[in-house]
Amino acid sequence: MGIAVLARLWDSVLLWRRATGVFATLSLALLVAAIIAREPPDFSAMPVIAIVRDSEQHPVWAIRLARAAHQIAADSLCPQPVPADHVYQLWLLASDAPAPRPIGLLPQSERKLIAVTPENARRLAGEGELEVTLEPVGGSPNSAPRGPILFRASLEGSG
Repeated sequence: MGIAVLARLWDSVLLWRRATGVFATLSLALLVAAIIAREPPDFSAMPVIAIVRDSEQHPVWAIRLARAAHQIAADSLCPQPVPADHVYQLWLLASDAPAPRPIGLLPQSERKLIAVTPENARRLAGEGELEVTLEPVGGSPNSAPRGPILFRASLEGSG
């Protein structure tokens, strides 16, 4: 009796339509994944868009933008001490925005890649300023800085 059911199922048009739909969907998903898959950007070849400096004008972080990949790289040039329960957070104050926009948390050493929205990537390529504040671990709980502005940088697009 089991063999007869399997034979009818094997000859079923509905089975083959569903199987074709599943395989077509899977093939389309793989094609889209192959098209959008990109190599990670080589930030060493990307220009520096800003150098964040301390109050004595010493460079602290270099910021590079891979606009097409919607990422920045923040390179720590001079590690800054930070209280154990705080982090440094990067903010973008663009010329066409009324308030600073959160970008991400900065590294204490080495390089950190930070994903940015397409809109922020566009703004980072233009005019404006970067600001760094001292925030609680995890960053500001609001969409605005809570801590004082400790470091600043002009975007290279600013002229």
